[in-house]
Amino acid sequence: MTKWLSLSIAPDIDHDADVVFACGDGALIGASACIERAEEARRAARFEALPGSWLDVIGEFGEARIVIVSVETAQAPRDRWLAAGGRLVDAMRALRISAVRLPKGEHLGDPSAIKWLFLGALLHGYRLHQERAAVEGAFRPTSLVITGDDQAAADEAIRVATAINRARAWTEQPANLLTPAVFAQEAASALERYGVTVTTLGAAELEQIGMGGLLAVGRSSEHEPKLVVAEWRGASERTGWDAALVGKGVTFDGGGLNIKTRPIIEKMKFDMGGAAAVLGALELAASRKAPVNVVAIVPMAENVIDGRAMRPGDVIRMMSGLTVEIGNTDAEGRLLLADGVTYAINHYQPRNVVDVATLTGMITGVLHEEYAGLYASDDGLADALLHAGNATSELLWRMPLVATQDYLVESSVADLANVGASGFLGLGYGSPAAGAKFIERFARGTAWAHIDIAGTAWATRRTPRSQPGATGYGVALLDAWLDGLGHRHAD
Repeated sequence: MTKWLSLSIAPDIDHDADVVFACGDGALIGASACIERAEEARRAARFEALPGSWLDVIGEFGEARIVIVSVETAQAPRDRWLAAGGRLVDAMRALRISAVRLPKGEHLGDPSAIKWLFLGALLHGYRLHQERAAVEGAFRPTSLVITGDDQAAADEAIRVATAINRARAWTEQPANLLTPAVFAQEAASALERYGVTVTTLGAAELEQIGMGGLLAVGRSSEHEPKLVVAEWRGASERTGWDAALVGKGVTFDGGGLNIKTRPIIEKMKFDMGGAAAVLGALELAASRKAPVNVVAIVPMAENVIDGRAMRPGDVIRMMSGLTVEIGNTDAEGRLLLADGVTYAINHYQPRNVVDVATLTGMITGVLHEEYAGLYASDDGLADALLHAGNATSELLWRMPLVATQDYLVESSVADLANVGASGFLGLGYGSPAAGAKFIERFARGTAWAHIDIAGTAWATRRTPRSQPGATGYGVALLDAWLDGLGHRHAD
């Protein structure tokens, strides 16, 4: 079972220090009994509330220890307190403090600030539990101590952080430990506790339904491909399905016969970040009893090599009946997504389909780590997703998707190619537009959007919500979008 470490939040437990927050405008926020000593220590140390700074205040005998943590007031309120939670965890690690007592939420000046503070601490306190002997006894912060008045905000932060951190842990888990079968089993375990119905199809069942894209990608691995179908019916009085979320679940992408090279190949355990995002979003929706009907479709496979591997130049038949020329075996994610979109439309006829994938390296060169690329066939769907991204700080940038780009997936021997003309124009198989145009052919008139998270699924630097590593990007964004769908139906 994939496990991770994080902090606990509880009232009335032993603690090693009290926390006071120092704002850039000079204000101190904390328990009234601590403010006077904190102010005196700040003046004596000439402490300035600069980004990432803190001050350790050791009192005389009988006096409580105080940690002053800076708050970056130039940031928007949400990011300000997410970052403050992270900086608090940094201070606890550096000062080897196990448990700290926080000021009451009512003292922070914003009713939602305490939830973001808790969430920032829980996200920055995350570590994948790797069971390494060298760190078994290493120090780590354990607890935030709160008043009972803030328990509801703590519970909400724990609910959200659990789903995001689970997605991060899956994304960081080595591929030999997170095979398609293990991933499918853990997804079911995580979701069924909230009333989600989870079905897993194996290779024999995928053959019966003709899921040729997923089978072609996964047939060369000793670990057979899987299809996970997770249904949440939060509006059971309605018969239709509001949305289908399709996530790319390539648990390891070696590139197939077009093998990847160093240094990127060792990172390719993260190529199921899209699957982790849609499963995490479904967990959040189900855990809050979202009044929507949504299904997550997650094709899972390894893209590796043996004598059965698909070859460049092969022509395969997809679940939709369309034939595809394989121009490059490393353009495999779009094959999984196309079959997943087809399955969603055939079985659920959803009003909206959104697929999420670490699809192309080129999107990283365009949007870097700040934005995920958004392609959409429907302006209303695109606008709703952009709004959800802004609301959660998981930002999207809409990219052009027009009929004149169809040549990017043209083939002379099949209905389309997974690498078409883009490969001959110096764009390479990593063209984000080519990947989107390929998947679009399988949406068949349904309102559809594709989110390329190759740049946002993994952080190389610290952000207000994450340390370097897997970010869990998309979990909060998709849940916020689903929340908007629920509100529209309620209205």
